[in-house]
Amino acid sequence: MVLPRNETAELDMILVAGHTHLCLARLLESRYMLSRRRRIPKSTNRRDRVLHYLPPSYFRAFLRVEKSTFDYLRARLDLTGRDLFQSESGRPYLSVAVQLSISQYGFGHYGNGASVILVAQRFGVSPGTVVNATRRVLSTILRWEADEIRWPTAAERESSGRASAERYGFRGFIGAVDGTTIPFAYAPSVDPWCYFDRHRHYSVNALVVCDWDLRIISLVQGFTGAAPDTVVKAAAPWHKFPHRYFSLIRRNRNYNYQHARRRIPAEKVIGVLKGRFASLRELRAAVATERDFTRLMEWVAGCAVLHNVCMRLGVNSPETLATPDSANDSQQPLPANAVAARIQVQSQVLQFMIAHGMYHG
Repeated sequence: MVLPRNETAELDMILVAGHTHLCLARLLESRYMLSRRRRIPKSTNRRDRVLHYLPPSYFRAFLRVEKSTFDYLRARLDLTGRDLFQSESGRPYLSVAVQLSISQYGFGHYGNGASVILVAQRFGVSPGTVVNATRRVLSTILRWEADEIRWPTAAERESSGRASAERYGFRGFIGAVDGTTIPFAYAPSVDPWCYFDRHRHYSVNALVVCDWDLRIISLVQGFTGAAPDTVVKAAAPWHKFPHRYFSLIRRNRNYNYQHARRRIPAEKVIGVLKGRFASLRELRAAVATERDFTRLMEWVAGCAVLHNVCMRLGVNSPETLATPDSANDSQQPLPANAVAARIQVQSQVLQFMIAHGMYHG
C-alpha cells in the first residue's frame, strides 16, 4: 500500500518530532541540563553579628588570640598585603577581618571540626573561599618572617648570655633547641614510608630554637618525620656549635638538673605553639606533590610567625600542649671536640652551683 505524498510527509514529521523529543528527554536527564551544584544555605550572622561581640574568653577560644591582637594583625595585613587582598578583576573580596577570622580558626583547630566544609558553613562562605582566604593571609604573614623569626644580634646575644650565666651558670647561652613532629591526618600518596615517624604517625620534622622569652629565633624545616633530630640539626645554619646531651651517670646529676632547667624553654615553646595553633597537632592536608610539601612548611612557618607576634605583644597562650617530643631520640656518640666542650661547660656549671649553694653532694 502506497501512502499519498502528503500523508508520507506528515508521517516523516511525526517520526522526526518523536526522535527530537527522545533526544531532548535524554539531554534533560543528563547533568549538563541541570544545575551542577545545589545552592547550599549559608548564614553570615555568626561572623558579622556575634563573633566580635563575644566575651574575651570566648573570642580567644574561637580565634586563639586576644581581640587587641586580632585588630593588630588585621591592620598589619591590610598594610602589607594590599596587593593580595585586592581583586585584579575589580570584584570585591571579603573584608580582611573576615579572611583573617577564617584563617585564624583554621590555624587554631584540628580534627573534623577544622575541615574546609565545616569552616565554610561556620563563616557563611564557600569551601573555595576558605582555601583562597587562608592562602592570602598566609602569604602575607610569610612576608613578616624575616622580621619576626630572626637570630639575635651580637648585642642581644651578649645580654642573653650574661643573664644565663648570672642565673644558671651557663656562660654565653642564648637559647634552647628542641625538635618536634607535625603529624598528618592522612597518609601521603607518594612515598608514605618516608614520613612514618617514631610515634607511628605520618609527619614532617621541625627543629625549633627559642630564646629565654619563648620567642622562636630559628625554625629548621624540610625533613620528613622519618628523619631523626640529629639529621635535621646537621642542616641547621648554627650546627657549628657542638651538641649537648644529658648524661645518665650519677656524678652528673647536678649538671643534668641545671641543664634540664635550661632546656625547658625549648620544650615549652613547642607546647605553647601547638597549644595556641592546634592545627599543628594534625595537619588536614594531602601530600601528593612537592608543592603540597612546600605549603605544609609555609603553614608551620606562618604559625611560628604568629606565635612570635603574640609573644611580642604579651599575649598568653589559651592552652599549652604537653608533647612527647622532648624524649631523647638519639644517643649517637659525640665527636671529640664536642666532648671537650661539654666537659668544659659542665665544669663551669658545677663550680657555679657549688658557689651558690645549689650543689647537692
